[in-house]
Amino acid sequence: MSLLEIKDLVKRFGGLAAVNGVNLSISDSEIRGVIGPNGAGKTTLFNLISGALSVTSGTITFNGQVVSGKRPSHIALAGLVRTFQRNAMFPTYSVLENVVLARHSQVKNNVFQTIFGRNQEEEEHRERAKEIIHFMELSDHQDELAENLSHGHQRILGIANALAVEPKLIMLDEPVAGLNPTETKMVTDHFRRLRDEWKITVVLVEHDMRTVMETCEYISVINFGKLLMEGNPEEVANDKRVIEAYLGSDDYDL
Repeated sequence: MSLLEIKDLVKRFGGLAAVNGVNLSISDSEIRGVIGPNGAGKTTLFNLISGALSVTSGTITFNGQVVSGKRPSHIALAGLVRTFQRNAMFPTYSVLENVVLARHSQVKNNVFQTIFGRNQEEEEHRERAKEIIHFMELSDHQDELAENLSHGHQRILGIANALAVEPKLIMLDEPVAGLNPTETKMVTDHFRRLRDEWKITVVLVEHDMRTVMETCEYISVINFGKLLMEGNPEEVANDKRVIEAYLGSDDYDL
């Protein structure tokens, strides 16, 4: 059974179909890449899945529950979360405070009481936040302000914040954009650990084809709002349709 099932998904902006009849099936504990030229509809697809945009037609089913039409907070609590191209964090708070704040949907108390309070429930959430920070190898930066982190560590903190709501599936929107090779490796090393150690399904939209080809086991290619083809990295890299789609854009380095 698929963890995420997308059927006949359409999103129209006036007369333009940014997503046009897409069907995707993503299994539990998979690392899936979603690629395509600029303007292909990848980020719109992510926005539809996460609830940031309303669906024109079609259905999105997650973990057996129809989530199309639901609020982003409802979808996140169901276990489907996303990161953004920009680092989603509280820059003037510490790494620990960031992850505790990100857990606000898991607690009943005021979020600032969660940071500064000391009751049992609050302490349990702080301890869980520390576990996430340790898993993401940020313990040495736990008390450092987020704005003072390197770009790579800021991107890892964004993933840690997403983990704070205990997801079953995490969608990463261009997770290595703007990072140097060392930072890219530091970030991508966590993807397989998320799947192997914490059993979290990973789906990423990324323009860095080397990252996609080396990280993802299966890749879905979107072009002009439609699913062009799917396959393993070797199949995708050698598919004439994919090569033509990329040669027709600025993103052609397969």
